[in-house]
Amino acid sequence: GVGKTTLLKQIYNKLLLDLQNTFGVVIWVSVSKDLRLEKIQEQIGIKIGLFDKAWKKKSLKDKASDIFKILKEKKFALLMDGLWERVDLTKVGVPLPDSKNLSKIVFTTRSLEICGLMEADMQFKVKCLAAEEAWKLFQTLIGYETLHEGHPEVLGLVMDISKECYGLPLA
Repeated sequence: GVGKTTLLKQIYNKLLLDLQNTFGVVIWVSVSKDLRLEKIQEQIGIKIGLFDKAWKKKSLKDKASDIFKILKEKKFALLMDGLWERVDLTKVGVPLPDSKNLSKIVFTTRSLEICGLMEADMQFKVKCLAAEEAWKLFQTLIGYETLHEGHPEVLGLVMDISKECYGLPLA
């Protein structure tokens, strides 16, 4: 609710614009709370051109091998949104970034523990907005007409909602 996904989307879009100068492939993966490596492989497979009926029938290990063969030859950026637990990237088939391939893996999580388990090199904590900033953003999202030209009780209700969602105006 603090904007982790929004921030990651901005990074993703920026990387796509700079694709020819920076990375051979930029991959977005949404990770659900019920972690399934097959779903991660599917999202990667689609992006790197592996996903078809035959590939879909392969085992987890064979898919990992196929993904590895392609990504080890590329400088890639893998953006993983919403980690709730550690993801074993080698089981997915993702080569770990090193000084030779210069690839990058970026992920969002609510847990500092996951950052440790994923052996993150750098961590950025996304904080809630200050009350005044949250109120300004909330007003922008709701719109002037809704707040000031609608039913007279709307402004009071919106102010109550804004206080309830303190620092999380998108909530």
